[in-house]
Amino acid sequence: MEVYPAGGIQLRDSPGWRMLLLITCLVAIGAAGCGHTADLSQGISIREEITPQPARVGDAMVSVQLSDRTAAPIAKAAIMVEAEMNHPGMEVYFKAAIETTPGHYEAPITFNMAGDWVVLLHITLADGKKMERHFDVRGVVPH
Repeated sequence: MEVYPAGGIQLRDSPGWRMLLLITCLVAIGAAGCGHTADLSQGISIREEITPQPARVGDAMVSVQLSDRTAAPIAKAAIMVEAEMNHPGMEVYFKAAIETTPGHYEAPITFNMAGDWVVLLHITLADGKKMERHFDVRGVVPH
């Protein structure tokens, strides 16, 4: 390990740098994997999808599938979809999702600008339990 005059440290010569790199990568991969399954403490799977792909300026559809531990659909939930660009000062859009089949919900949204968006799902189950889920829609392209 080298110490530089400004107080910096070069870790590549440190015996533990590979372990630190491995742990960092595993944490990053684990966090990235959280984008498709949610709230395992309640035994609920949330799968979301945006169509069309790639997402582009204009109308799009947010589809959400809710299922329990046994993969049975979770019906009669209320889902409010919130969409906004990922930087401050932009308009926020809200739309209630409609249950099209048991456990499958859809909400139309409109991406009015190209760029990166964040979608937040506000979910209330039939028994009153609430949860939230967010996912990024990166790189919405011009129409």
